[in-house]
Formats: sequence, structure tokens, C-alpha cells
Amino acid sequence: MAGGALDGLRVLVTAGGTREPIDSVRYVGNRSSGRMGLALAAEAARRGAGVTLVAANVALPKPEGVRRVEVETAAELLAATQTAFADSDVLLMAAAVADFRPSQRADEKIAKSGRERLSLELEPTEDVLAELARGRAGGQTLIGFAAEYGEGAIERARAKLERKRLDAVVVNDISRSDIGFDAPDNEVTIVTPAGESRVPLGSKQAVAAAILDEVEAIRAPSAEVSNLRRDP
Repeated sequence: MAGGALDGLRVLVTAGGTREPIDSVRYVGNRSSGRMGLALAAEAARRGAGVTLVAANVALPKPEGVRRVEVETAAELLAATQTAFADSDVLLMAAAVADFRPSQRADEKIAKSGRERLSLELEPTEDVLAELARGRAGGQTLIGFAAEYGEGAIERARAKLERKRLDAVVVNDISRSDIGFDAPDNEVTIVTPAGESRVPLGSKQAVAAAILDEVEAIRAPSAEVSNLRRDP
């Protein structure tokens, strides 16, 4: 929509959860539905941004006016986001990237018959957000997401903020079944270098609006820098 608060900006959103193949039918993954990322993409488009959505195994329809790129694995997510990130002003890294993948993948389905057990050796997947942060340009805004459990969530999110040189980290409490993964509602805390801001329980659309409000506040003093970066 022209004339919105993000009019003219290019926003890159990741959504869903990566799946790391074990064999031709099984995978290591997580329960992310992609609802939070889709809500962010829809809200950014409503505010006038040009939005690219990199969707990892998301079964839900994309928001109107949003360009969608389909991926499955962490490696595919990294490749797709690196391609789009160079021309983006804002990254909202809402996808849940599997932390580990099988070090070897079977080309066919592993048979159950004749086996008493199956052992898997796992290796770390790519740290997509860290890779993107290393290549960031002046004027780009990076928002990370952290699925945290139990005490110390804010401290761990702040360490992630500093380690990966992010502008904000959105913390989800995965100890609760009524919010976050595969749920229509969410309740988050936005951690920035200046402090923390709690977003109360609400629909993921309402939470997305609060996150985009924070993005606008972060970008307010750097708008001129961003415009200079885009000029030929």
C-alpha cells in the first residue's frame, strides 16, 4: 500500500521451520507453522513495504502483495536469504532453523525391519542469521527471533543480540503451549541495546504490528543513511 509508514522500504521475512532429511521420507525439524512470519510479512506489506517472504515448509497461503520463495533446509534458507538480503532494508528472521541435521542422508527410506535401533549422527546446520549479519551494509536493520525456555531467556537473547550485532531480538517463551509454535496467539519480549519491551498476549497479527512499530522506531534516526545506500 502506497503512503504507508514503510513505503519504499524492502523487507525480507523468513517464516516456518527447516527440515533436515534423514532419508527420503523422514526429517529432523520443529513445530513452527510459519504464522508469525506470515503475520509480519502481511503487516509490512500493509505499511507499504515491498516484501519478500522466504518460507520454509509453510502450508499456509502467502499474504497478498508478497513475493514468496519456497525452501526446505537450512542450507536452502541461507542461499535464498543471501540472495534477497543484499537488496533489503529490513530483515525479520522469524523462521525456526533446525540447529542440527544428520551428517549423512540416506537416498531411500531406511527400512525398519531387521533393526533393533537406528543411530543418527548430527552436525550443526548453518547459522543463517550470523552469516547475514556478517555481510550487512549501512542502513540495514536486522531483527532476530529467539525461542527460549525457562529462566535466563532475556539474558540469552541479549547475548545473541550482541554476538550477532543485531538491532533487536524478539523472545518467544516456548515453555507455554498456548503461544508461540503452532498457535494463533503470541506473547513476546523485544530486546534492544536500550532495554526490553514486553508485547502482551494477543493475536500474531497484533504482535506483528508491535514488532513493526519497533522497527520503525529503530530506523527513524537512520532513514537518511538508508536512502543514501539505495541511491545509484
